[in-house]
Amino acid sequence: MKTTITPTPTPSTLPPRAGASSTRYWPGLLIAVIGMVAGVAIGINSYQDSQQQIDTFARMSIPGEVTVQIDQPDQQVIYYEGVDSVGFEDLAIAVSDPTGVPVTIKPFDGELIYETTNLTQGHAMATFDTDRAGTYEIQVSGVNSGQLTVGESFSRLALPGVLAGLVIAGLSVVAGLVLSLRTFMKRSRA
Repeated sequence: MKTTITPTPTPSTLPPRAGASSTRYWPGLLIAVIGMVAGVAIGINSYQDSQQQIDTFARMSIPGEVTVQIDQPDQQVIYYEGVDSVGFEDLAIAVSDPTGVPVTIKPFDGELIYETTNLTQGHAMATFDTDRAGTYEIQVSGVNSGQLTVGESFSRLALPGVLAGLVIAGLSVVAGLVLSLRTFMKRSRA
């Protein structure tokens, strides 16, 4: 009778450990990259769309007047495009509602600046509330340079899409990291 002795395996002769391979990290990385690109694209596209909407705002040279058609009662913002040193107190702005009644104008609280597609900056100067649909007449004097634009709040136009893009990008990165961490934990336990 022949006896065979089987040697005890050493760490160098043990078969490789079963577990997640390094290729299993790709799904997490892919989710993070695709989500980040999609989120940034959504944010940029939304911002560019809001800039194009600014081009549709009613504009008038100073001194001058313009009529604005309001379809939905809301708050309107009056922006000044021109010399940076001009403030609300330098402008004489009068707004009349569709019945000819003067509308209360308030200085803009805070700072809101936009930049048009042709790189002109607009500074929010004042706001007024429209309580009915119709044609509003706006007159301005006080300085002899620049122009006024009237429209919605730029932040209300741009912010929702920009924030949605940031949320998508952030959640994608977190999801990709969680998936990669889960793969790492499986690999280290095996």
